[in-house]
Amino acid sequence: MRVAIQGTRGAFSEKAARTQWPDMETVPCREVGDAVAAVREGRADAGCLAIENSLVGSVTPTYDLLHEAFGDGELHLSREVLLPVHHSIMGVPGAKLEQVTHVLSHPVALGQCRVWLARHLPNATLVNAWDTAGSAEIVAKSGDPTQAAICSAHAAKEYGLQVFEDRIEDDPTNQTRFLTFTRVPTPDNEQATIQKTSLIVWTDHRPGMLAAVLQAFAGRGVNLTSLQSRPERSAPWTYRFYFDVEGARGEARLAEALESIEALASRIVILGSYAAWQGEGAREQAPRQRMPHHQPKPDLPLFDRRQRPEGTIVQVGNVVIGGDRPVLIAGPCSVEDEAMILATAEGVARAGADMLRGGAFKPRTSPYDFQGLGVKGLKFLAEARDRTGLPIVTEVMSWEEVPLVARYADMLQIGARNMQNFALLRAAGRSGKPILLKRGGGATIEEWLHAAEYVLSHGNPNVVMCERGIRTFERATRHTLDLNAVAIVRERTHLPVIADPSHAAGMRNIVPALTHAALAAGAQGAIIEVHPDPDHAMSDGAQSLDIPTFAKLAAQIRAYAAVEA
Repeated sequence: MRVAIQGTRGAFSEKAARTQWPDMETVPCREVGDAVAAVREGRADAGCLAIENSLVGSVTPTYDLLHEAFGDGELHLSREVLLPVHHSIMGVPGAKLEQVTHVLSHPVALGQCRVWLARHLPNATLVNAWDTAGSAEIVAKSGDPTQAAICSAHAAKEYGLQVFEDRIEDDPTNQTRFLTFTRVPTPDNEQATIQKTSLIVWTDHRPGMLAAVLQAFAGRGVNLTSLQSRPERSAPWTYRFYFDVEGARGEARLAEALESIEALASRIVILGSYAAWQGEGAREQAPRQRMPHHQPKPDLPLFDRRQRPEGTIVQVGNVVIGGDRPVLIAGPCSVEDEAMILATAEGVARAGADMLRGGAFKPRTSPYDFQGLGVKGLKFLAEARDRTGLPIVTEVMSWEEVPLVARYADMLQIGARNMQNFALLRAAGRSGKPILLKRGGGATIEEWLHAAEYVLSHGNPNVVMCERGIRTFERATRHTLDLNAVAIVRERTHLPVIADPSHAAGMRNIVPALTHAALAAGAQGAIIEVHPDPDHAMSDGAQSLDIPTFAKLAAQIRAYAAVEA
């Protein structure tokens, strides 16, 4: 196997290439473009190029060549190699370090050794050479004791030089990332356990375009490993963006993201998919899912009780939902301020609540109503959890906010208005957090169950169903608590089912009765709005219990549960 490298014998590129082709024949090339041309023209069978260093960043000549090299599909990216890079400084035999006035190396290598050079050779002239090993060759041929080269210790043996000092790089964890490529596609590339894909995107010069591209990846759970920008030579002050992402271009999530980006961007070029490095220094990645754009329908829905006749237990912190003990989740509609949520949390904890609820993002029917505290509210909820030990559940309104809310919350709530927000359901499925799924006010039981199926099918088995009332002709209450649905859904799904009597009633005086009724119908818990001063609450005060009333209700529920047990 003839492998073209930018550099000569003894270069780090050669060492990286030998991790894939141990018995290769090296084809030295002076420039990055020469290595690509050697493979294109058949003078080499494969190539290996440095693309990024962990200390100094991008190898810009390689990035600038990627479109030209791989954009037409004639050459194929093969593998990623992460190579630990340790530099030595060397000179001709008999020379001493204090004699050195000129230090030669590749500019990237010089950049990786600046601290050592400033300390030991502060007055030396740094000379850019075409290659690290090439600089060793130059020094060897010159025989000049005032010249030194920075390269690998292996190059010293190759060119008969003596090493003054080893491992002079600024950081011992120094690594360089290489990409190997071939004229013919690598047979095992599609079977690689872990893959990456590289692409170039050109965006219109409008606000939010790059963010939209990033959201196309984030919303589908595609992990971005690198983002670089380079100027567009033919159009001053415009830029192209280079992305490296986890996964192969044929995998469902990535394929869907690329399809969206193609519609958003002015241009996209997929450079190729290749085997990700799995040796020392490799990042841990999620297993691949090689699926088409739609998933095959299972013989039974994932929510179906026949999948798990014994029922599912959902663990939220130290709280078990779906067991024999009814779970009580209590707290305000909205987090109004720090003192209020801390007082509520401490009150409901003393009263017997298992979890704390509270809204940080609270869009209301009217745009002029209180909309919640946002991130500040999430931080107050987290503080309340730290003080009381109660796990927290809070609503997430859009798929873009899932990572943010998941950072603070123990459980994510998908509210009634978002029950069929399918992008949000998919993101919830990938969040890694338990999900509380409320039934929409006009949704059928079948629609509610299939909303849960979205979350389950995207890898999240921890879903709790919440009946919170449906709209009927009756206007005496806000909604009508559908006890039929509680009983039926308990029969049809293995997922835990709880009730929200507060939103069903819209009036606090019947919340205790509805709570008892829901538990009697089979609900495995209740989520109840509680406020220290309901009459002055900023939202939903009419349906909120005060803390003493909640304490009385909780005591009754615990007493009934003890009798039943």
